[in-house]
Amino acid sequence: MEVARCVEEDWISLMQNLDLPDSVCRDWWSVISRRYGEEWRFYHTLSHIYAMMQLYHQWRERISELNTVALAIYFHDIVYDPQANDNEAQSIILFEKFAQDSNLSHEVVSRVSHMINCTISHSIENSGDDLDLCLFLDFDLAVLGQDPTQYKAYAQNIRKEYIHVDEESYRTGRTKVIQWNPDEVNTSGPQKSVDFKQG
Repeated sequence: MEVARCVEEDWISLMQNLDLPDSVCRDWWSVISRRYGEEWRFYHTLSHIYAMMQLYHQWRERISELNTVALAIYFHDIVYDPQANDNEAQSIILFEKFAQDSNLSHEVVSRVSHMINCTISHSIENSGDDLDLCLFLDFDLAVLGQDPTQYKAYAQNIRKEYIHVDEESYRTGRTKVIQWNPDEVNTSGPQKSVDFKQG
């Protein structure tokens, strides 16, 4: 089954779990598919969501708040402009519009927004015992632990997204992005210190 169809089916299941009307499901799938299909995206596409959802299914027995983590997966990169520095904040704003249409509880909105916000640094300060958050962040960065062929494809696609950055600056920035800081390690390891998006 093609990636887009799998991601859409998971979305439909999520909407059913949340007991939301078909109209919300359809309207917001249209937004999601359009956003993740933007022409400047090469890595941050529905394929990234698909990969995260595969890990979500693999680890679902360890996830306490399944719907919350799934919402964070779908909305964490819904706004993605490689030349902007507020993608996470804008993704939260768009998620809040969905939440309003869906009448989600304040607790769910706050939780999902917090998860999305944590993708800015992939840091879990004071949240080391939050397994759902740790797993979500690990799913987002799982590509960093893939085999060389998959990692090479990832690196090439990220470079395409940052084609506006000159080679020297890009290499310097990416080196900082993928540095391992043992003093700030979470279950994912690598920390993001500049705006060259990791996962």
